[in-house]
Amino acid sequence: MKTLFLIATISIGIFFPFTHSFSFLIKYLLMIMLFFSFIKMDVKKEHFTKSHIYILLINLFVPIISYLLIRPFNLELSQIVFITAIAPTAIASPVIVNLLKGKIEYTVISILVTNFTIAFILPFLIPEILNNSSSISVSDVLFPVATVFLIPYALSLIIKHFSNKLKTVLAGFNKYVFYILVLNINLGTSKASYYIQQNMSFSDPIIYQIALFSFLLCVFFFNAGKFVVPKNLRVEGGQSLGQKNNGFTVWVALTFISPLAVLGPVFYILFQNIYISWQLHKNK
Repeated sequence: MKTLFLIATISIGIFFPFTHSFSFLIKYLLMIMLFFSFIKMDVKKEHFTKSHIYILLINLFVPIISYLLIRPFNLELSQIVFITAIAPTAIASPVIVNLLKGKIEYTVISILVTNFTIAFILPFLIPEILNNSSSISVSDVLFPVATVFLIPYALSLIIKHFSNKLKTVLAGFNKYVFYILVLNINLGTSKASYYIQQNMSFSDPIIYQIALFSFLLCVFFFNAGKFVVPKNLRVEGGQSLGQKNNGFTVWVALTFISPLAVLGPVFYILFQNIYISWQLHKNK
C-alpha cells in the first residue's frame, strides 16, 4: 500500500508540479526525519562488525568509479549517477529488516556509519565532481551538510540524556517519518518536473538514461550487500547497502547540483520500493 502511495506521490509531482516553489522545505523536513530516527536508535559497540566497513567502502567507491567511467561520455549524467549512488543507508531500513525477521541492530550501525561518514566526505567530493561546471568550494557544502546531520543528532542525544520519558513520547512519532519522506519526495520530484518543463522535454534521452542507471544501481547494491556479509546476515547486508537515504541525496542534488539531478534519487526510490514490496510479499 505504501508503495502505491509513493508512486502516486511521484506521479503527482511529475504531472502537477504545483509544489515546486516549496522545495526549500526539503532541508528542514529532512532534519525532522533524522531527529525522530536518531531519538529511537540505541547503539552498542558490540554490534559493530568488519562487514560494516565493507558496506561503507562499496557505498563510497561505486559512485566514484561510476562517475569516472561515465564522465568522458556525459558529464551531467556522471554527476547524477554519482549523487544517486552515494546515498547512505536508509533511516527506515531497520523497519524493513524487522519485518524480514533480520537483526535490526546490524542495520542501525550501518545507518550511523554510512550516514555520518558520507556526510563528512561528501563536501570534499562534490566540488571535485562539479569542477568543470561550478565554483562550489568544500566550505560551501560542509557547513550545510554538517548542520543537517549534527543538529538533529545533538538534540536527540540531549533528550536521551535528560528525559527518558520525553524520549519515549517522541520515539512514538517515528511511525510518521514515512509520510515526511513522501512529502520530501513530492517536493523534489515537483521541482525536477518544473525544471524539465521550463528547460527541456520529457522525451530527452538523459531522462531515460537516468532511469536505467538508477535501476542498475538498485539491483547492484541490493545484491552486493548480500555477498559482503556473513551468510546469516544477508538480509541485513542487502538492506544496509540497497535501501538508501534518498531524502538526503534529493536535498544534496537540489542544493548543489541541479533540479534534474533529483531524478536519480527519485527513480532509485521507485525501484527500491518496488523491490522491498516484493521482498515483503515473498516473506509474507
